[in-house]
Amino acid sequence: MTNDTKSKLDTIKELSDKYLLNTYNRYPIAFQYGVGEMLYDQDNKPYIDFQSGIAVTNLGHGEADIIEALRVQTDKIMHSSNLYYSEEQAKLAQVIIENSAPGKVFICNSGTEANEAAFKLIRRHGITKNLEHPVILALEGSFHGRSTGAMSMTGNQAIRDGFGELIGDVHFVTPNDEQSLISAFDKYGENIAGLIMELIIGEGGIIPLTHGFVNLARKLTEETNSMLVFDEIQTGMGRTGKMFCFEHYGFAPDAFTLAKALGSGFPIGALVVAEEFTPLLGKGMHGSTFGGNHLACAIAYETFRIILSRNILEGIETISTNMFQRLETMKSTSPIVKDVRGRGLHIGVELTIPSRPIVEECLRKGLIVNSTANNVIRIMPPLTISLEKAAEGMDILESVLKGTI
Repeated sequence: MTNDTKSKLDTIKELSDKYLLNTYNRYPIAFQYGVGEMLYDQDNKPYIDFQSGIAVTNLGHGEADIIEALRVQTDKIMHSSNLYYSEEQAKLAQVIIENSAPGKVFICNSGTEANEAAFKLIRRHGITKNLEHPVILALEGSFHGRSTGAMSMTGNQAIRDGFGELIGDVHFVTPNDEQSLISAFDKYGENIAGLIMELIIGEGGIIPLTHGFVNLARKLTEETNSMLVFDEIQTGMGRTGKMFCFEHYGFAPDAFTLAKALGSGFPIGALVVAEEFTPLLGKGMHGSTFGGNHLACAIAYETFRIILSRNILEGIETISTNMFQRLETMKSTSPIVKDVRGRGLHIGVELTIPSRPIVEECLRKGLIVNSTANNVIRIMPPLTISLEKAAEGMDILESVLKGTI
């Protein structure tokens, strides 16, 4: 690293420390640009991206059609307001529904906002059931956002601590523990307004929910006339090999949330509501100033068009299979690899040691991975990554793991 480049990074760090709230534990890198599955830092050092901005840039970096959609829409109109109709908003809602299940869409700006809308939807359903204290069930280890409502549904105490009493009547179930789920429904019964869950718990360590657990959740929510809501913010938009993760389970939920990769890096979120429950939120009951603006919707629509027209989903299985095979080999040869799990290109490698030092060493060698749940490496490359770059990234990870023994 040259003195000039080091000076540039130091300047960025100094400005950040001086003017930004210290809410992130950052690595000492500032990325300058990206191409495909590659990112380049302030010294033009290349990195293979196995993180995709935490499952955001599913189409990689610098995708030409996304850039063109942004340019064209910016030249036309970026924002008017939800006081008026929007062609871009209507077209996006149409493509979401046509690729999921009959219903309607509320468009917002982020995953937290989408889950906040879901929180209100579930509570509203409970009110229409004449419940004095509507109960929401969620999963231990889950993450649904950092607003008060979304944080109240988050089953991670570290996220919840430090803000006093949150919204009550939210109770947590052990993931994949069918008896825990049954016990919760036995305890709260008809007072349950809904159950929200990630089909693969992300921040909690990349834990896929079993078919038995999810099907039982569907059965119990139907029996109690409560809503089943899936948080697809991290798993949606092809991450698991299908457009939405719930497709692996054979049924659509009563509602689901989207964000992250929906806008290929441009902020946008959505709450998708099944037809039966669309009357719950009427005019004036929810809204957003920026949500559904022309620019965000145009980019999200283009994201759908690219995924669908290029058969990207069909290519994920081959890359996923190769990556899982490599990781299983690492598990059999490395004593610090405890487990490998996930689906598609949403992969977790559980270690017997803290994962952040592994992530730091991978960065030094030119590979971007993520540390979550203290001892899990989260791997989420772009869906468009080549087999060659995927293998090269695996070579780096394997060398780091071997060097740690």
